Amino acid sequence: MGKILIIGANGAVGKSCVQKLKDNNDLVLVSRSKDKDNESSLNISSITLDINDYENTQKFISSIDYEISGIIFALGSIVLKPFKQTSVKEFIEVMNSNFFNVANFLHNSIDKFSDNSSVVFFSSIAASRGFKNHAAISSAKSALKGLSVSLAADFAPKIRFNTISPSLSYSKMSNFITSNEKVAEGLGKLHPMSRLGNGSDIAELAAFLISNQSSWITGQNFNVDGGRSTLFTK
Repeated sequence: MGKILIIGANGAVGKSCVQKLKDNNDLVLVSRSKDKDNESSLNISSITLDINDYENTQKFISSIDYEISGIIFALGSIVLKPFKQTSVKEFIEVMNSNFFNVANFLHNSIDKFSDNSSVVFFSSIAASRGFKNHAAISSAKSALKGLSVSLAADFAPKIRFNTISPSLSYSKMSNFITSNEKVAEGLGKLHPMSRLGNGSDIAELAAFLISNQSSWITGQNFNVDGGRSTLFTK
């Protein structure tokens, strides 16, 4: 039985994924900084690695001496700016932290996957629904969805690839928006479910998709968004 890597294990979604999967799976937690309390209490292998650092990423992958049965890429960044105020450098940075780092990791690790393995990406509903000031992040998350369906075709039936597209949820990454309670409440009311999401809302589906229970699901995108992308109730 191979191991499941959770990349971005210290984030809201990553931590929730750990809680959902820890009892019945052999996990490796990968994050830019160690969560000492989480690691010691769960007794799970933890690696400090920023996958934007390609050299160290290659060293880590080369050191892997086990089969990979799954990867959850629970990481990314947000830049919200008008298109004209978003520099090319910022576009490149957003692509690097949401797309190229993931593509590089898979490019170097794909031969270490076991049969019947699974990969879960996180995109965004902004990749398919237009929101103002989202040009950079929408472009990067759209690229990730394209990568997912392409790899699903390339590596079927050995490896499944699926994407989850959340709406805005509470996390370290979105804290610059959600830390204002009135703003968070107002944004929550834009969703038919009348609230913003949290890590556990999204991790439920990720845990299912990484498991063999989803063995006939590949090349799909799932919106986990409180209904915002498809329902208009007001």
